[in-house]
Amino acid sequence: MKYYTLLLTPLFLLASQSTLTPSEHSLIHSSNHRPMIKMQQKRNMHKLHKIDEQEAAKITKKETNEEVKHLKLTHSGRILKYIIKTENYILTINALDGAILNKEKIR
Repeated sequence: MKYYTLLLTPLFLLASQSTLTPSEHSLIHSSNHRPMIKMQQKRNMHKLHKIDEQEAAKITKKETNEEVKHLKLTHSGRILKYIIKTENYILTINALDGAILNKEKIR
């Protein structure tokens, strides 16, 4: 029984995070790769996020006690996320609900 619990735990963790709806996800992608279209896709991502850059920086400061060196809004599948680099960490934060998806120590 405990093995089933261990196997199902990651599924519950992934299911509990906010994700993009299929219609929101389709705003980010298109088959046209002209520069103006790519700029529009970035604008669409910035319209969809609920946690802005300042809030992501506050979450990073609270979690690592370090200042943000680099911040990038991106997506992976239906998860809109910030990839944030500090002096000693790389954090991945969900841009829809502010949950920390990954915290990796550098060296």
